[in-house]
Order: sequence, then structure tokens, then C-alpha cells
Amino acid sequence: MSLFKVRDCWSTVCGRGETFGCDALAVDDLFGAGEDNIILGSLDGVLRVYGVHAAPPPDFQYSPSDLLIEVQTDSPVLQVCTGKLISCSPNKNIAVLHPFSLVVHGVNCIAGSTDHGDQYVLETMYEHKFDRSAYQMVVGPFGGGSGSRDFACVMSLDGAVTVYEQQAFGFRTALPNYLHPFPIKYVRSVDGFITLNADLCLVCYKYQELADPSLKQKWPVWSCTLGETVYDIQTVEITPSATTIHVLGERNYYCFQGNGVLWFMKRLQYTPCCFHPYILGEHPETKTMCMIVSDTDSVLVYDQTKLRWSAKLSFHPCIIARASFKALQGCLVMLSETGDLRFCYLGTEPMIFMAPERPIKDYKDTKNQLVQLKKDLQNMSLQDETDTLPLLKLNTRILNLRSEGLGKPLCDIEIDVSPSLATSSVQITFQLVAPLVVSPTVIHLKDLTESITVRVMAHRENDDTESAVSSTECTVCAYYSATSDVPGSVQQTVRLPLTLAYEVHSTPYLDFSWSAKISVDESPVPLKTLFKEFADSSLTELCFRTITGNSKYVCVTALPTNRSYEIRSSGPEYTNVILEEILLRHREYYKTKKCIVRCDNNEIPVADFYRTIEEHVALKGRLDIIQEEISSLCSQYRIIQKCLFNKLKENTVLSVSGLNVLIDDTHETLTEKISEIALVKQELKVKFSQLMSLSRLLVTMLGLCSKNDKILEEFKETVVHFTDNQNWEDIVLQSLSYLVGNKITLNVQSDDPAHVVMGLRTLIDYVIQHVTSVKDELQVKPKKDNTRGVSPILESEEDFYSS
Repeated sequence: MSLFKVRDCWSTVCGRGETFGCDALAVDDLFGAGEDNIILGSLDGVLRVYGVHAAPPPDFQYSPSDLLIEVQTDSPVLQVCTGKLISCSPNKNIAVLHPFSLVVHGVNCIAGSTDHGDQYVLETMYEHKFDRSAYQMVVGPFGGGSGSRDFACVMSLDGAVTVYEQQAFGFRTALPNYLHPFPIKYVRSVDGFITLNADLCLVCYKYQELADPSLKQKWPVWSCTLGETVYDIQTVEITPSATTIHVLGERNYYCFQGNGVLWFMKRLQYTPCCFHPYILGEHPETKTMCMIVSDTDSVLVYDQTKLRWSAKLSFHPCIIARASFKALQGCLVMLSETGDLRFCYLGTEPMIFMAPERPIKDYKDTKNQLVQLKKDLQNMSLQDETDTLPLLKLNTRILNLRSEGLGKPLCDIEIDVSPSLATSSVQITFQLVAPLVVSPTVIHLKDLTESITVRVMAHRENDDTESAVSSTECTVCAYYSATSDVPGSVQQTVRLPLTLAYEVHSTPYLDFSWSAKISVDESPVPLKTLFKEFADSSLTELCFRTITGNSKYVCVTALPTNRSYEIRSSGPEYTNVILEEILLRHREYYKTKKCIVRCDNNEIPVADFYRTIEEHVALKGRLDIIQEEISSLCSQYRIIQKCLFNKLKENTVLSVSGLNVLIDDTHETLTEKISEIALVKQELKVKFSQLMSLSRLLVTMLGLCSKNDKILEEFKETVVHFTDNQNWEDIVLQSLSYLVGNKITLNVQSDDPAHVVMGLRTLIDYVIQHVTSVKDELQVKPKKDNTRGVSPILESEEDFYSS
């Protein structure tokens, strides 16, 4: 951070709401009065000319008479330049570059005979129109002129260079190896143009070679590989025969001689925004200076590679230049994108800060205080939090099921929101497990002073007809904030109707692949009483069918003689919702007495769980392969595009005849891969829903035969969670590794899916064994991380940022 600030001595705001580009400013003496004028052009089409006539500082301030000309044009102004662009006229003119035209204006001064002063009029001298989108222009004495006349060169977005010899059209040619527009500048000492090509090489083309129509291939006089994007290129004439080329890159500042020899280079430890090189002194004792504005709003002044001065800016400029006035020589001219124009100088207003004296502390009792504080935190009771009632109450009701559209079942949910005090903002969200969703997903309430009822709709995702429903729980969360209190939250969990996911199937179904038996101490509740919404169903057997594209079946049978429920299904991944409903309703029926429910741990579908994990990992690997193939095809398409651009410059049909087969084949393959990746993503979504359902079923059945509830609760928090990025295996592997601690040593390579699956099998088997048997709790030992983070910069350069 710099100690000094840049001082403003003249400032104004150009327009309101206008935008200025990086080439919108030019500084030159238009009238030969010995002081510079400022020419500005905005993207809103406004052209302005400022001429400052004021006393020395501190009376050097903005005056309305400083604005000489302000004209609204029909097109955005991309760039302004000055030069002798009128034949047989020694006066300087203003060249304005529009997207599809180049207009040259002359400025006439009409002497005033009253107190109003002189009047300045902008006169259009001539205009060149073109059918290509312009990018940048450069003005200079092309062709080795003596400086009595200037030409204009316009570069378009496609790399075409058009030269206008004042009022006449000169020639047009295309630069080779050109894909992206970069700055272009004219070097008078070698009579050539400097720009950057598609290979990020700085190249120099002779004007005479570009103007020669007999040369079909244009070759640069010299080139230098930079390997980075160039922000700006500027040239500084030391003598008429010696010119330096200054290039501002992303991370480096280069200075070349006119013949392409690198003079010096400076590595920048910041992101540059704009720069302005200049010289001090007379030849041969000249100094090459450069001002660079950083992204931290600081201007740094370099003498070649040595930093001579650094000062803080009060705004963020996009252009920096130097101008000389009778009142102030060599002042800084800065313009922001929003039109903030300022004349500044390097002031000496240091920000002196002295750190306060550090008090002497006694650290002998610090350790004892820390130990006592930890004991107090462990002894704190969480019941103290219930003394403060929430400012918001929720009352959630599930309404009747209905159908809309193509018979899709829907369920309305009403939430009564009752504030005890006025709340400024309330946000209600809903947490469900896909494929069940709530519409709308978020409700915003503002300035809530009385109770209000909101209604949402729960349904299955429209485009998902294959995924398995793993849970019907819906958690309603309300986050609120009051004007004079800290934010708070309240939530309530309800169960959606079972008919959102299942319907009763009257015909008996016999093809079941999985079954389990749930034993109870008391007699099983009759199914007609257990499932009241299905009153017409059988008393001893009830068959459910999933509401999906491919129907799956779950059959529940009550066996009073064996005091058990038997569950048979087409697959264990479709059973969890039914099993949770049976357990919940059974315990609700016997809520006045203790009724133990249990199952045999041999019936837990561990093998199906592992098989689903392997299939899910295989689908993720297939998805990665297709994405890599699509990335390769896209790169191939870009290469074809580059070749096509190069061939089109030959202006013959035969030059591009061989590329049509390659383009068609690449496009067809790319279309097939995009269709394939959509199918794989859908399969992955369905498989992940089955994985979530099996993980919930695994935890539910482990709870019926658990002998270590604490381990089971930790295991549930680990495996039962939903991630949108399908990164379930990696998260569970790391969490179980931490849960197990150093009991098991795994040799898992993160880039090998087979090792990940094997590690999950080993850890889950270990946890299941501890859950279903009487053993000590897992000892979790957190690993100490003593590694030191790697700094993104060199240690020798860290003081630059810390200062």
C-alpha cells in the first residue's frame, strides 16, 4: 500500500450514464497554441473537446468554458485520433472511428466580439464507410512521409487492414494467422505496423509489403513470442530514426527497439489496467519512463525496470495519459469507464500511521483460563435455549390428494405463519428428497405483522418418472429477522401422503426378488387399520404399485400367528417408504405400551447396496469418458474453424472443399455424444435415487437390530444425505474413514473407482458389525495436520503484498 496519494487539480464528469472505452481519449495540440487539448468519444456517440485555460494551482479548476465542443453523433465512438488528415492543410484534424465508418472532423475557431468569448465549431470534412466491423485505427505518416500529411489505417474484427490516404481509399489486405483482435500501432522509424497474432507472437509488417497487391502471403519483418495476451501497445519516438515499442501484457511489461530487439522486460506482481510510456530529457540523456495503473487503484512510475514512485488513486481509471498546459506541465490525464475525467499530479500527502504500543500481558494464567472455559462450555445445559421462545410459529397441514393434467397426483400443503412480534423478512424453504418436489420452492414474506396462511404444492418431478422415492418426509424451514433482534429460524417436519408415490394394486403379484420379515412383541396391527386411506384393501395382504414408468410392486402381509409383518418387493430400493410407514404407524398404534420391533440382520440388503454403489460408480466413469470425448470434439471443431478462416483468405472454392467432410463428421459425432450424455445423466439420476433409498433402508433395518445406537446415529448422518454433484462415494469414504479412525488402514487411490468401492465395502462392513454386536464405541482420533500451505508467490515477493 502506497503512502502517497494522487492529487486532483481539475476534474469533471462527462455526461450522465455514458460509457467510455479504452481508446476513447486523445491528447494533442489542435490549434498550435502551445498547450494540449483533450478529445473524448463515448460509446453513446458523444464527441467532446476540452481546452483548459486557467491559472496555476490551486486556482487551476474546472470551468464551463473549458468544454469547447460537445456533439452527439449517430453511432458509438470506438476511438479518437488526431493528425494532418486534410490534403494541402497544415492543421490537425480529429479522426473518429465508428463501428462502420471513419469520419474526419475539423475544428474551426470563430473569434468572439462580445464577452461570451470565442466559438468553436466542429465541421465534418469527409467520411469513409465500410462493411466490416471496425476494431481499432492508427494514424501516421505511412509510407515514409516527412510528417506533412497523415494517413489512417483501420483494423476490422476479422483481421482486415484498410488504409485510407486522406480522402482517397488506399488498399485493403488481410493479416495472416489472425483470429482475435489485438491492438495495432505504427512505428515510424521502420515504417511498419506492430500487432499480436493468434499464436501470441508480437509481429511487425512493413507498410510497403502490405500495400503490395502482388504479394499473396504477407510475412513479418520480425516476430517475438510473448505467450500472453496483450492489453495495449504504445510507441515512443526518441528521435525520428529511433522508436521504442512498449507492450503491456497480462503479467509483464516489455520494451522493444524498432528492429524487434528486446530492450528490457519487467515482471509485474499485480494485474495491470492501463499504461502510458513517455520520455524525459533530451537525447542522448533521455530517460524511458512508464506509468502503469494496477487493479488496486494505484499508479506506479517506472524508470525502465526500477520503480521510482507509487501513489494511490481515488478512482479506477481505464485510460492514463500526459498533457501539458501553460498552468501545469506534464500533468496526468485519467478517464474512467463512467466518464470521470481528472487532471492530477503526484502529490505528497503521506498516510502516516503509528501502531499503538502493545500492552504487556501476563500469559501465565492463560492456559488455566482456557481449561476452565472448556469445562464451563461442557457443563452448559442446552435447556437454557428453550427459555426464549421463537418469534415465529409454524402450523403445517397436509390437504387431500388431487390430480391434474395427465393424472399426476398432487398434494397441497398449507402453512400457518404466526409471528409474535413484527418481522421485517421471512423466508420459507422446503427440504425434500428427489424425485418429490415442492412448488414454489421458496416463499418470501416481508413486513409480517399478523398471521398468514400460504399454500404450496407437492408433487413428483415432471421429467423424472423412473427414480425411486426414498422418503416422504418434508421439512418446512422458516428463517426470519426482526428489526431489533438477531435472525432466527424455526422448522417443522411432516410426512407427505403415501399415495404420492404408491397406489394399491388389486391383482396379486407373485414375481418378487426380495423379502424381509419384521417381528413384533404384540400382535401385528390389521392392515385395514394400519393403512386407513386404503380401506377397501384386503385385511391380510396389501399390494402397492409404484407410480413410475416401469411399475414396481411391494406387498405387505400381516401374520398374526407369527407376530410379524412380511414385506416382499420387486427390489429393496422400492421398500424403504413402505417399511418406514409400517414402523411409524405400528408404534403410533401401540403408543400406550412398549412394543419392541426387530428384524434379522441377515435380511439386511447389504449385497444389493454394494451392487448399486458399483453401478453408480460405473455410470459416473462412463459420464466422465463421454465428457472427455465431447471436450476433444469441441477442440477439434475449433481447429477446423481456424483452418477454415485461413483457407477463406485465399478466396477460392477449392481451398475449403476438403473441410466439409470433416465438419459434417465432427458435427454428427458431437450430436451423438450430446444425446448419449443426456441419457447417461438420466440413468445416473435414477441410479442415485436407488442408492439413496437403499442407504435409508439399510439404516432403518439396522435400527431394528442395533445394539449401539450412538454408532448407528453417526453412521446415518454419514450415508443418508443428498448431493447434487453426485459425489456421494467420495464424501462417504472420507466420513467413514474419520469415523473409524485408525481401526482400519485403507490403501485407497482417489483416481481408481475400484479402490473407492472396495474401501467403502470394508468400512461399511466394519460399521455394521459394530452396530449389530455389543462392542465398544468407535474411537475417533482426529488427525493433526501440520502441513504448511503453499504460497502462490515466491517467499521473496510476499513482503510486496503484506506491506
